[in-house]
Amino acid sequence: MQIKGIDIEKCTQCGACIQECAPDVISKFVDETNPKGTVVKYDDPYDACSRCGHCLAICPTEAIDYSDAEPTFASEGVKKPQDVPYSTIMEIIRARRSIRQYKDKPVPKEEIEAVLEAMRYAPSASNEQNWEYMVFTDRKQIQTFSKKVTSVIELTHKLVSNKIISNVFIWGNTRKLVKDPSFLYSMGNLIKKVEEGKDPIFFNAPCVIVLHSPVYGNMAGCDSGIALTHGMLAAQSRGLGTCWIGIAQETVQRIKKLAKWLGIPKGRKVWGVMILGYPKVKFLRAPPRKPLAIEWK
Repeated sequence: MQIKGIDIEKCTQCGACIQECAPDVISKFVDETNPKGTVVKYDDPYDACSRCGHCLAICPTEAIDYSDAEPTFASEGVKKPQDVPYSTIMEIIRARRSIRQYKDKPVPKEEIEAVLEAMRYAPSASNEQNWEYMVFTDRKQIQTFSKKVTSVIELTHKLVSNKIISNVFIWGNTRKLVKDPSFLYSMGNLIKKVEEGKDPIFFNAPCVIVLHSPVYGNMAGCDSGIALTHGMLAAQSRGLGTCWIGIAQETVQRIKKLAKWLGIPKGRKVWGVMILGYPKVKFLRAPPRKPLAIEWK
């Protein structure tokens, strides 16, 4: 999106856009040619505008001129978001589950696109919106992806199970991790499932979505988490289940060959891998969560 300027004929000079503009690129200037004696202008010589669109959202007369973007969206829900009850929001949030059992049923393209559309409207640091997505729906490709991840896990299990390697070449917190009985059990159990012909990575889900973006400070991972959460909640509302596959994400981040196989461009990093499909299981209640650790200041 590109802000082009302010339509003087439409502008009432209420100042709402000036107050809302974080980079201060909208200001009121003296203009003797204008009957009001002043005019509101958009002036951004240093390209400080983040294209957040708040000026568009707050202007009562739609006086902000812009290009290269879709029309703005107006509804009662936008004007009064507080009208959606907190209890409804909490019910949606608490109903979300990580699904690991899926029906052998493909997800229509329009359903996947609806989930991706929800991700598109996620907030991001400095409004970067740098996400790009890879969508896998071909069963053979998903199986190949799964096998590539499990082969790395199998090799890792062999290495950490070797006492000489684990004692001599592995140090610090990593050594503690690989010697943790629960860690060794989890890896062994995953490998056992592979040997049984199961898919412990993507759980036979008919769709795998990979999110990647450039690395920008410490925010890229946070932004990706918000985007995927938008997608998870949107999927749930359409009768679809999801699960964030952290082990696939970690493996792609660590193994350059796997990232190359996926076709991740240089300078970009995989920040999330999510599976999508129709749940084979129906949950009857939401489980409890541990209390938050809060320190009030």
